[in-house]
Amino acid sequence: MATADWNSLLQQSNDLVGQEYNNVPRVERTLPQLQQYADALRSRTNRFRGPAEHAAATRLLAQQGLDATRLTTEVVALEIVPTIEDVFHADTGNVEEYLQQVEEATLLAAIQEAQQESVASFESYMESCMARDWAANKRQLFGLIAPNNLVGAGPGGGGLGGGLGGGPQPLIGRTAGGGLSFGAPALRLSPKEAAYVEVVKRMATQAAAATGAGGGGASGSGVDVVRDFLKACKDNEDKAPGQDTHISSVWALLADVLAEAKQRGLAPSAPAGGAAGGGVAGGSGRYVEALAAGARKHLERGFKSHVRSTISRYKLAAERGADPDYLREVQAYVQVKFRDRGALDFAAPGGAGMDTSWIQLFYALRSGDDAAARRAADRCGELLLAAGGGGGLGGMGGGGLFGAGRAGLGGSSVRPLVDEWLGGGCRLSERSAQALSREAERLLRDKNGLRHSPKAPYQALVCALLAGDARSMDALGGVLQALQLPPILSTIEDFMWAKLAVVAGSSGGGAAGGGAAAGAAAAASGGVVAGVQPYSLADLQADINRWPPQYYSKQSREPLLYVTVLVLSLQLGAALRFLWRDDTAKPYRLDAVHMGLALQAEGALAALGAVSDASAASSNSASTSSAAAAASADVATMALAYGRKFLAAGDAATALYYYWLAAGARGGGLAVKGALLRELLAGGRDFGTLLGGGGAGARGALHALVPDPEERRRLFEGVAYECQMCAQPEEAVELYLAADRPTAALSLINSQMSAAIAAAADEAAAAAPGGGAMSPAPGSAPAADRLERIARSGRAAAERLTGVRLAPGAPPPAAAAPSAAVAADPAARRELEAFWQLGVIRDLLVAARRGRHDQALQRLSELPFIPTERSRLDLCVRMSTQLHPAIAERLQDIISTAADSIAARRQQVGREAAAGLAGELAVITAYANSMAGARLPQAVYRKLAEAQVFMS
Repeated sequence: MATADWNSLLQQSNDLVGQEYNNVPRVERTLPQLQQYADALRSRTNRFRGPAEHAAATRLLAQQGLDATRLTTEVVALEIVPTIEDVFHADTGNVEEYLQQVEEATLLAAIQEAQQESVASFESYMESCMARDWAANKRQLFGLIAPNNLVGAGPGGGGLGGGLGGGPQPLIGRTAGGGLSFGAPALRLSPKEAAYVEVVKRMATQAAAATGAGGGGASGSGVDVVRDFLKACKDNEDKAPGQDTHISSVWALLADVLAEAKQRGLAPSAPAGGAAGGGVAGGSGRYVEALAAGARKHLERGFKSHVRSTISRYKLAAERGADPDYLREVQAYVQVKFRDRGALDFAAPGGAGMDTSWIQLFYALRSGDDAAARRAADRCGELLLAAGGGGGLGGMGGGGLFGAGRAGLGGSSVRPLVDEWLGGGCRLSERSAQALSREAERLLRDKNGLRHSPKAPYQALVCALLAGDARSMDALGGVLQALQLPPILSTIEDFMWAKLAVVAGSSGGGAAGGGAAAGAAAAASGGVVAGVQPYSLADLQADINRWPPQYYSKQSREPLLYVTVLVLSLQLGAALRFLWRDDTAKPYRLDAVHMGLALQAEGALAALGAVSDASAASSNSASTSSAAAAASADVATMALAYGRKFLAAGDAATALYYYWLAAGARGGGLAVKGALLRELLAGGRDFGTLLGGGGAGARGALHALVPDPEERRRLFEGVAYECQMCAQPEEAVELYLAADRPTAALSLINSQMSAAIAAAADEAAAAAPGGGAMSPAPGSAPAADRLERIARSGRAAAERLTGVRLAPGAPPPAAAAPSAAVAADPAARRELEAFWQLGVIRDLLVAARRGRHDQALQRLSELPFIPTERSRLDLCVRMSTQLHPAIAERLQDIISTAADSIAARRQQVGREAAAGLAGELAVITAYANSMAGARLPQAVYRKLAEAQVFMS
């Protein structure tokens, strides 16, 4: 601040001092005094007291029973938390009105919170629905783009023979670990998939052994392949995400369905003993009946487990006790089910409770316990049955169900009917079935009885069940729904069990109906069996198929539930197609493949298809293809698609098992096996692994599937001929060698070698136009490599013929005496000589192209049909008319090369040697002019003329 400002402030202060203001206090203290006064004030306001005050406070608190140290700790640790004050203002004058106001406000707040939670739950549900729909649309789109993730992208993916010749390199001479499999990606299998593959190998091998021994395949060899697959699935269970049903349950169901037929000793192709219809209505009909019984018993075992689990959950209400009788277990289940109805007859003293006799009978039948069902039937009392006509019912024999001379209404015990139904395979005699059907209709008309008596619906259902009356059973469900009563067959398991029991009852007329075959034929044709409208297996399948798969699979969340329903209704082909093609069942396509192979091996698909075909023929329905053929074709398609996965990965041995089983599904004929084997050889190129390296007796992968050497030889010969006709000479060569047909193989090798020699010679000329090594580096000359592979195969065929093993670079055994087999076979001797001569021609042409004309002329003298002397001209001309076709194709190249080599050699030799070369050229020219039938091109004669001009 400036000096003038300080002066002005000082002047103002003096002026104020000079004025007398009484209101302004005057401070008469110095600065030290003010500091002392401030310290005194600070000491009074300090929160911490001195030692004297602290001791006094501690004594005071101790007198009141308080611990000063603990109180200090709690005060320091005290955290002040704001509390919610009462938001309801006391607008009223009394407590009652205030509490009513608080209650109303609380209810309003609760309603608002519930509304908010409902809105949030609805929004969350809609988001989950949109996410599920979006995921389904995405799966459908990806399914259209790549519908099958099991199909390999190998060369054989285009069907039979679709990838033949797909590789640019030839196949001759390749053994295990061929060129394509060397660079193929390694195939990693899950533990479950690896276990399935092992079962397939064992199944195919045992089926081949059984077929070779005169058996009927896997189903006739005592091998339960479905049980094997079930064990492999359970040991390596992989549950699909978001699904509660396991695929092992489907395998277990299939095993139970097939087990009943095996227990009865029935095979799909077994003839019917004494069947009137024979064929389909006989053996296949009985087999299908056994399958339906197996499905029904599977449901009965499942219901037994349900009864036990229900009793264990409600132990106090069940009052099971220690009685081992299963009827007591049924009563405990009934007591739990009707625990709100008061006392029941078996629990109340003197039987004064609610009558549950028919309820016990139904659940005993539902559990499949025959002994318990018979004892429960004894408690049901008598039935009032209306007799049709004047006679009594012919039940279990003698006097019938009515007493002698009784007409109109008659009393009958239920026990004989139950015995007849259980003993006759869910069938009753004609009169018994008619009477029970009328009794069921009478009970259905009595609406008051159904409404007020809990046992009446069960009585009507049991009567319809014993009579095999499906219409009364369906009508009961409609009546109960109209009366708003709980249904009895409330689950799909109960519904399927009742329908399967009715199907069994309608499939034959028992003792009076003429046997199972006649009943099956009558049911298929729509006739009346046992006086009741029959309910066939086709009717059950039609009822099931009225609803889409989403109805059974919880809106496609549990696709295996729909598969279970299809298997229970014996729609095995439809179940396989659903598992293989439907997008929701994509995680189970591996199981679909092996399930189809197992059912095909068991013969179940063929038996069911035969019955369906018979039913369609009897109903005059137009069918373009057989159901059995369609199911087998589906199995073959799945097996081929899965096998190509291994083929693309280079595992041709594993792919062979699936190809072989696919061939069996298509009929197993030689033509089918040959076509699939051709595709496998063309795609895998692994001849050594598949065919073996020592002829038809060698142990290749096919040895396990075709153990008989003679049958294997016939197969190889047939497939080799097909390959030869389809322009697949490389595969044909390997198959002929595997079939111990070296002569045929050598014939093809000579043809291939003749064409390859020209390409190798041109390649040698382009690689080393100025001369060079005789053998280029491996891999740098594809034509030479191909020619070497062909020659290697030819040497193998020659070794088979002569029995002499030669090194790759050894000269041909021209001076060696031929073996007895070759000497006795002119065709073999001709092919063998042609092969050795083609080897000489190869050396001749390649040496000339590389400028080694001296070596070329040396090789030329080794050809017996090329004259180098005038004395041999006529002999060579006669030999040229009988040349092998493969050598005749190269004759023009030989003559042209000879002319070039003689002309080139003229500059490198003296006059005397040149004269000899000129004489050889003249002989060769005369030889060419003498072959009128050879039709050599004009280029050959021009080259000979140029060489003669040059030599002169």
